[in-house]
Amino acid sequence: MHRAALLLAAVLALAACGGGAGSGPDLAGEWEFTGGTADGAALPRPDGTAATLEVDGDELRGTAFCNHWFASYRLDGSSFTVSGLGSTEMGCAPDVLAAESAFLAALGAVDTAASGDDGLLLSGDGVELRFTRAASVPDSPLEGTRWVLETVVDGATASSTVGEPAVLRLDGDGTAEATTGCRTITGRWLLEDGALVIDDLLADGIDCPPEVAQQDVAVSSVLGGSPATEVTEDRLTLTADDGRGLVYRDAG
Repeated sequence: MHRAALLLAAVLALAACGGGAGSGPDLAGEWEFTGGTADGAALPRPDGTAATLEVDGDELRGTAFCNHWFASYRLDGSSFTVSGLGSTEMGCAPDVLAAESAFLAALGAVDTAASGDDGLLLSGDGVELRFTRAASVPDSPLEGTRWVLETVVDGATASSTVGEPAVLRLDGDGTAEATTGCRTITGRWLLEDGALVIDDLLADGIDCPPEVAQQDVAVSSVLGGSPATEVTEDRLTLTADDGRGLVYRDAG
């Protein structure tokens, strides 16, 4: 299974020490990487891919051409440092992975942030990363959207998906259908006090291969546990009481 143990415990500990904008530049929101340099050479940006930076409270996250990345940060005036940097580990084309490695290495080396009408500049010893504000994306409707699973969260560990695409669909007639990467689950759904309640869960009798079995259990458990539900732009996050979670994206 492709997975990366993200050091979220360290992230939370660092976040407790401070983060956020303070009196420094306004970083909140989502930014798109438009170019940069490392040791005088331009950072690669493979066609058809993108790198992003999202500042949310004391945490950072985004995409790095292929994988999703997570970190914490400290901002003191214009001083900006990134800590606890981790990512998922999905396989991509070699040139995309090389661009991702270069981007994340540069991000981990920045020590200064400056923002203005022309965007955001993160810089450090031998590195510069330039960003522009991402266009606003309206929240996708919970009902009727084809949600595709991207990340499985289990405490301090976040894993990319395996097996067949794991899809969740909640239809207007109250029917729910989800795939886990190897099996299909059906039931009846409703939203109750911000929690997704799926009753009469039934799963087909297909046996899951060993490499998908853990994901199958995680998806089934979270969906069956009345998870807290949050839609932010094109992202759906389901979080169970025990801290396990599923992060979906609107597949369009």
